Amino acid sequence: MKIVIEMKKANPNRNLYTMLRHNLKLFFRNIKHNKGSFMINTFGLGIGIASFLLLTLYVHNDLTYNRFHDNYDNIYRIRDGETVQTKGPLLPKLMEEVPEVVNGTRIFDWEGFRISHGDKAFQENIHYVDQSFFSIFSFPFTEGSDRNPIQEKYSVVISTDFAKKYFGNEPAIGKKLQIKFEEVFLEVKGVVDIPSNSSIKFDIVSSYETGEEISPWIKGIHDWYNTFSISYVQLKDGIAPEAIDEKLKQIVKENYLPVGQNETDLNLLPLQAYHSTEESNQTLIVILCIIALGIISIAIVNFINLTINSVQSRVKEIGIKKVHGASGSDIIGQILTESFVVSFIALLLGLMLMGLFLPTFNTLNDTSLQFTPFEKPVFIWIPLIIWAVVGGLSGLIPSLFWTKGKLTESLKGNVFSGLRSSSGSHSLIVIQFAIAIILISGTLLVRKQVQGMLEKDPLFDTENVIITELQPWQFPNMENTGNNYERIAKELEESPMVESVSFSQCIPGYYSENYNVFFPQGKNSEESIHLRKAYVGANYFKTFGIQQLSGNGFEKGNINYENAIVLNKAAAQKLGFNEANGQILNESSKQGDIRKVVGIVDNFSYQGVQHQAQPLIHIFSEQEDYTNWGFLSIKAKEGASLQMLEQLKQKWKSAFSGIEPKFYFADEKLNEQYKEYVQINTLVAWFSILAVLLSCMGLFALASNSMAKRTKEIGIRKVNGATISEILLLLNKDFLKWVVLAFFIAIPISWYAMKSWLEGFAFKTEINWTIFLLAGIVAIGIAILTVSWQSLKAATANPIQALKDE
Repeated sequence: MKIVIEMKKANPNRNLYTMLRHNLKLFFRNIKHNKGSFMINTFGLGIGIASFLLLTLYVHNDLTYNRFHDNYDNIYRIRDGETVQTKGPLLPKLMEEVPEVVNGTRIFDWEGFRISHGDKAFQENIHYVDQSFFSIFSFPFTEGSDRNPIQEKYSVVISTDFAKKYFGNEPAIGKKLQIKFEEVFLEVKGVVDIPSNSSIKFDIVSSYETGEEISPWIKGIHDWYNTFSISYVQLKDGIAPEAIDEKLKQIVKENYLPVGQNETDLNLLPLQAYHSTEESNQTLIVILCIIALGIISIAIVNFINLTINSVQSRVKEIGIKKVHGASGSDIIGQILTESFVVSFIALLLGLMLMGLFLPTFNTLNDTSLQFTPFEKPVFIWIPLIIWAVVGGLSGLIPSLFWTKGKLTESLKGNVFSGLRSSSGSHSLIVIQFAIAIILISGTLLVRKQVQGMLEKDPLFDTENVIITELQPWQFPNMENTGNNYERIAKELEESPMVESVSFSQCIPGYYSENYNVFFPQGKNSEESIHLRKAYVGANYFKTFGIQQLSGNGFEKGNINYENAIVLNKAAAQKLGFNEANGQILNESSKQGDIRKVVGIVDNFSYQGVQHQAQPLIHIFSEQEDYTNWGFLSIKAKEGASLQMLEQLKQKWKSAFSGIEPKFYFADEKLNEQYKEYVQINTLVAWFSILAVLLSCMGLFALASNSMAKRTKEIGIRKVNGATISEILLLLNKDFLKWVVLAFFIAIPISWYAMKSWLEGFAFKTEINWTIFLLAGIVAIGIAILTVSWQSLKAATANPIQALKDE
């Protein structure tokens, strides 16, 4: 008897297993008879999950910037007033006088030159740092160790990308790198794999001591005058940056020029906030979050909607089960089993699609994202949560319909009567199409904004100016190279196809982040003016066709331009100058270098028009050594730019045989400023298409189900004389009214989102009603085509067959 009791105790597990096996058998039998619905449901959710995971990867990568550093919470970047560079002696002074600072490092990355190994040579920018660099930042070493890897002079640590570029798959440790064409070599002591979400990136890093050996001029600029370094400090645990504010002010007062009068605001920016404050496009992150939630919402709503609608075709089955004694738990168990299995298959499909499209996604966005769930557990939990939510909701909602329905109604094939049977499905259609319309209108606005930025007049000549990017690092003989640059420029200047030529350190779209303070003479104000500055040669403004508002623009002639400057309109307005009359500015201090204003130019687009024009100062420069220039710009006569380009190529080839130059038109660098927004446009467009497709998949299945239930009604109407067009109108309007409702719901939401996005732009396109109208027409048009496909089949069917069907 005891044995029998024990066997009975084991029966519940066996019954559970038997029930699960039975439910799975019913599930696969149901799939066999409803392949279309199963495919739509699975692929719809799978595509939604894949899209959501791709966008989540991107957003997660952005939100977790720099978190891999062990000292992440205590690292701060020092800002010198409004600039991100600091003065060279500042960090040593902080380490000496502020006990709350336990560690610190400077980074100097202003020097690039030729580095070679064997027959491989590239221009590289060496980062010089303090010895404490690798004790503050926790970069993962793939070769070597983080224990004093750059302690010895001429020792370097390189990135994995750098190692692969120079050494292929060979070990890099101990390899030698030649500097320029000199007998100076750097030895590799370590290789680090720099995470993609690191604000600090480098290809090659060495010590300050090494930098001062290679380039002695570095010693001279590390003073209380120049701001060339980037400085980071590590504070003691529990110390807030505000705790050392007074000590920072004291250091400024005692050391910054003019001593005792300087009021520069030294401040500490947490590494936690650095990326979002200085680097990240937070608008893009918000947009991608909204798109991700929109896509997964549509997919989930679609899945639940289709599952609920499947109730309508299986209520008789439930009624029969109830007659034969099936309990509510049996019915709930069956539908939950089916929903969890279908959603799990969709989850696996989504993961496969995400892996398939991740390389393309990376290419479109210039990223190197990787799906590594075992390294980042959040990407295990996110798919599991989606599976649990989708499987649970899509199972429980129809389960409640089935279990609470009356037995007599179930046997008739009814669950609800009248409006209640479809109100849930139709409300979900409204949600889906509202999201889709918001994304469509967003795509149209982003495209309009990007197109507007690209087409806005940059106020310089974009058609006739050819730019040559000078790359003197490629040549062993600097004197000969400089002479060739000068000769080519003079020959081109004499060409009948050329209007003017100019050397410069900058071009529109490529202005370095070089700022300084200036003190206008004769002003009552004691305050300095913060200006961005650039160095250019003769005929710079003439060559680029930049409008002169006052004075002159360094045109060639007998005028002495020593210490001469040209302001842009924004700088002139900030200084209160209506015209250029030889006003004097002192740079850095009231006794600093004299700068004489000789001209004012219009606010041409030297950076993207999404930014407000900054006050900009151009300083005239003459270089005896032409290899010190960065660019040679040539303005061709109207219509002669292509012929002039060919002539330039020939001259270059004869002077520098075997060296491929970089030539481009004047607007190409500027247009690179809009690359990020072109990417946004592409992303929003693709995911808008996905949203519409997912919505249409749900609408198609819903329409198909609805037409099947109205077959007899359609047959009766046709027998009584209804035309095909009348039946199409009758069937379509029931669905289209919900899409129209979605359109009116989407308009205010979309308008608010667009207005908020455009607030970050200096140049804004207009939000007009045509954007919403076009989005609505697209959504409603696609909905009409989707529903009409099913409506037409129902309207043209033989009414006799419909009336025979019982």
